[in-house]
Amino acid sequence: MTSVRHGVRAILFDGDDIVLFRRVRPEREPYWVTPGGGVEPADATLEAALRRELDEELGATAGPALHVFTLAEPGRLSSVFACRLMSLDLSRRSGPEFLEPDIGLHQVRRVRPEEVRALNMVPAELGEFIAANAATLPALLDAATYAPGRYRPVVDVHLVLTDGGKVLLGRRRGTGYADGEWQIMPSGHLEEGESVVDAAVREAREELGVEVDGCEVVHVMHHRNAGGTARIGMFLVARSITGTPVNAEPHKCAELGWFPLDRLPERTVPYARAGVEAVRRALAVPLAPGSPVFSLHGWDVPGSADLAAEAVRAGFEEVTVCLAGWLDGAVLVHCDDETDRLPATVVGPGEAVEAALARLAPVGKVTFAGADDYVSARGRPGRRLAFSARLTEAPEGMVPLPAGSLGRLPYSEGVFVRASSGLLCGLPGR
Repeated sequence: MTSVRHGVRAILFDGDDIVLFRRVRPEREPYWVTPGGGVEPADATLEAALRRELDEELGATAGPALHVFTLAEPGRLSSVFACRLMSLDLSRRSGPEFLEPDIGLHQVRRVRPEEVRALNMVPAELGEFIAANAATLPALLDAATYAPGRYRPVVDVHLVLTDGGKVLLGRRRGTGYADGEWQIMPSGHLEEGESVVDAAVREAREELGVEVDGCEVVHVMHHRNAGGTARIGMFLVARSITGTPVNAEPHKCAELGWFPLDRLPERTVPYARAGVEAVRRALAVPLAPGSPVFSLHGWDVPGSADLAAEAVRAGFEEVTVCLAGWLDGAVLVHCDDETDRLPATVVGPGEAVEAALARLAPVGKVTFAGADDYVSARGRPGRRLAFSARLTEAPEGMVPLPAGSLGRLPYSEGVFVRASSGLLCGLPGR
């Protein structure tokens, strides 16, 4: 019986381009391949194999990966994933093929997908698939990774139950977000086909085993997590409650507790704390029916401590910082023969974000420029935080890149540079 080797390939998007290798080998016409390689016994999944290969071949991390194609060749079966490049550092690549010069060169090139058909692509079937789906693949990847069509924010429904100046909260557990912190109870996401009031009634029944009536919205909040996504929060109160609240979902809630409206536990989710305070003010000065107050929360440029705390709250196992350091109108980057990149480093256990940034360059005041999420080569979910700062000198190993020439920067790093440039000029960033 003939064994079949399994492999993985990446259609790796960097902006509108894809990243390919131009292979130059002795006594053979140059040809082109996508990043990727064989699945190894230690790889837990095909996606884990893909991320290991990206790290070995490009020193790269990528965002969410979507399986789009399976390629069958004699004795080999390859799973092809589409994904977006988050960061690239060729000095980190460690694949054995780069340590043996006799097997030829792996030249990193960025190519428009529709141009792949004109290249000597190996295998040819993969090149034809990429060219034929040049317009479809980016849209498909975006639809699977983010939200299809127009932006659709998450709507949160919070029912604030009070009793004699106290509010009911629940301590989260097993949810993957803010576990161990206190949150408004009941609360949840608005589902398709139900009203905000219906959602509040449903959540009260599911989470507390009580029936509520006369629910009314008293506050609306447009909230954004530090370095993360935004959502709409609807905060309601109820005219009547039937039954005694119990912890009906112990797998999501460790315990219930009543706390003074003006003295919440220290470990209260910031979003929930802001919502309780808004409701407390609304209850103190009731408005006319149908006139809820609106507020923004989390839309100021966050500080490094807030960003680090939110990354922990959201369950990221790794936090990376990168720096757009400006000197005389140019951003300082690391360079090698193939690419430019912003200086970046992983924040160590117990290390402050500021200390990690100081390892990149001597910096004073820094400004947040944006964030993106990735999965490391070891399968660890990570969040990368980009900051901007004015520098007084160029650290060793960095060279200036004019602000208008993003050149070979990976797409996401170019976004960070544009955002940080806007922030430095006093304009709103990303």
